Amino acid sequence: MEKAWYIGNTTIRNPKRLKDGLRALSQSPLHGNLVGRENELEFAKLLDSEEVVRVERLHETPPRDASDVGRKWRAALMQLGFIKPAFADRPFTITPNGLRLINANSLPSEQECFLRALLAHQIPSQIENFPEPKFSPLRIVLEVITGLEKAGLEAWISMDEMASIVQLVRRIEDVDDAIKRIAGFREKLTEIPTLRERRAFINEIRESVASYLDSQQASTLKDYADTNFRYLKLTGLFVENGRRLIIADHKKTIVEQIVSQPYSPIAEEEYLETLWNGAKLPTDSAPQAIEAIEATIHLLERNGEAVTIPNLEELDVADLSHLRLQLEDDWLKVLEMQYAKRQPEEWEEILAYLRALTQSTRTGGGLIPQGEAPAYFEWALWRAFLAINSLENKPWEARRFRIDQEFLPVGTAPGGGPDMIFEFDTFVVVAEVTLTTSSRQEAAEGEPVRRHVAQLVDHYAQQGKRVYGLFVANKVDTNTAETYRIGVWYRPDDSRMALDIVPLTLAQFADLFEAGFTGDRKLDYRLVEQVIRNCLVESRSEAPEWKRRIDEQIKSTVQQLQRSS
Repeated sequence: MEKAWYIGNTTIRNPKRLKDGLRALSQSPLHGNLVGRENELEFAKLLDSEEVVRVERLHETPPRDASDVGRKWRAALMQLGFIKPAFADRPFTITPNGLRLINANSLPSEQECFLRALLAHQIPSQIENFPEPKFSPLRIVLEVITGLEKAGLEAWISMDEMASIVQLVRRIEDVDDAIKRIAGFREKLTEIPTLRERRAFINEIRESVASYLDSQQASTLKDYADTNFRYLKLTGLFVENGRRLIIADHKKTIVEQIVSQPYSPIAEEEYLETLWNGAKLPTDSAPQAIEAIEATIHLLERNGEAVTIPNLEELDVADLSHLRLQLEDDWLKVLEMQYAKRQPEEWEEILAYLRALTQSTRTGGGLIPQGEAPAYFEWALWRAFLAINSLENKPWEARRFRIDQEFLPVGTAPGGGPDMIFEFDTFVVVAEVTLTTSSRQEAAEGEPVRRHVAQLVDHYAQQGKRVYGLFVANKVDTNTAETYRIGVWYRPDDSRMALDIVPLTLAQFADLFEAGFTGDRKLDYRLVEQVIRNCLVESRSEAPEWKRRIDEQIKSTVQQLQRSS
């Protein structure tokens, strides 16, 4: 029986949030108590309330049953070995590798948890039904990509190749045949002159493959491929470039180490313990850890980074692991700096995201992944200020939300501080965003935004820098504007602090951003400060009038920029 495989759960569109879901579970009475529909529903409510995922059904009137969401999240965490299954001792409790993921404090350390999970993960198993033989999806993909390179072909897998070829391979012995099929697929595509004809050919191939599969449609193959890309990228071994999965530069050494070891399935009696603890990595041995470290050092030095390290031969495996992950984090920061420098040239793409977020708070006009609008709102504003390109703090210091290896948002900024902090030479902008538009906006954002700005006023005063708060929403509630217009905060000693906070709509900010980048120029950060100050001058007016005058200030500035372009 032929079937395509997939990793994890196709209904969890953002597996990057699995860590957040696992953490929420660990701190909840549901930990170890996920049996039954009622508890599955409570798990869905927990994921929603902790903003791990927005469960729309729970926000309808009356709310509909969402227990299936809890079941699917439970299944995904179980399949990757982060929680134990129902038949284990202490069912649905967090495993050692799950705890390791919760406690991971950097992107490379998180990726290593997923790598250990997917290196151990095999199908079929006691957890997942699937036709024999047992195989490792991750190992199949690594064998295909490295095999393509050995065959003199470009070492990547396209989404279409994943859908119609790779995710049907279940034996290492069949990899060579898959490589030949990929080569033929690519050659045929080069012979087809138009994009429309190429797309028709790709669809025809996928339909043909689906015709001999067991209850799997062509559209299902596309969904599986998308899911497989998402889960595979969690390991850090891969990045996606133009809908193509490629090996990340700094992971090529560890990939070579993995595929150099002959594959053999994990014995059934050892599988669950291996999955729960996470598979051993080649870098768990000192010689191979040193090899990976030296490769990363070489990559850093080639990019102009000075690296100082201790004598590697004198370090134990734990210290080598810590150093390797730190160097990987340093490399990701190099990539983030390069990403930040590209943003002025990518201003039109940034503007497209800003405009999309004004169209729909949930879908962003199709550009924003479903349910990810709050995270993309922060991310788009961060990119906009990177494009202004005069920040004195590092790009990772300017954001409090996490990003993945492709610089996309993992989630929103955690509570307890501002969403973003943009530091310039003489002033600082503390930025906060929200998709809330009703009168609840003031209750949710009035006190926290003022507190976050106040926390930084005294800090930056020592450096002689003025702090401005910038609040951005699709619609600014008048009560929110009134709170910021008054702009007062009292320190613990009851001394009074005046706060400078300006509320803007996202449309207003997008108009200013677009006008600032019209022609060959970029938006000057000093103009941004001047606009904020001009708006603050108008704050003597009552809130409704202040909002109107802010709009006039933005429109006037936009017109001036357009005239001078």
